[in-house]
Amino acid sequence: MAIGTETRLEELLSWRLAVAGRLVRGSVDTHPAVPECGAQGAGMLMRLLERDGLTQVALARLQRIEAPTLCRMVDRLARDGLVERRPHPEDRRAICVHLTAAGRRVARRGRKAVADVEHSAFGALDGDERAQLAELLDRVLERLSGRDGE
Repeated sequence: MAIGTETRLEELLSWRLAVAGRLVRGSVDTHPAVPECGAQGAGMLMRLLERDGLTQVALARLQRIEAPTLCRMVDRLARDGLVERRPHPEDRRAICVHLTAAGRRVARRGRKAVADVEHSAFGALDGDERAQLAELLDRVLERLSGRDGE
């Protein structure tokens, strides 16, 4: 689709993607399994469930958010007893983020919420369509992140 002066907003892929993202995030935010921390917090806890003890810098990069935003999120999660900061064992300048027992419980509930939302949002797609969508979105994310070599 060529984008011209007559293109309607609803025809733009970027608009559709932004709306889909908001709707998915809203579905996770309002899911009863993650009332403590919302979609962003649940995503961070799930990332730490996969790789506990990441540095704040690594966590920000993996979550594709700015360091100050991550710092505020970690502050809130730490205040709520879901994560704790610890000094990096080899780099005095780095701080690692670790899940607490409560954080692990919330992260596991977050996985359930995300699985429910994934099923609801993408249940009409068959396995091949889901794989194709995942590949296309990966390409868009790579291009937007500047990782496609351009």
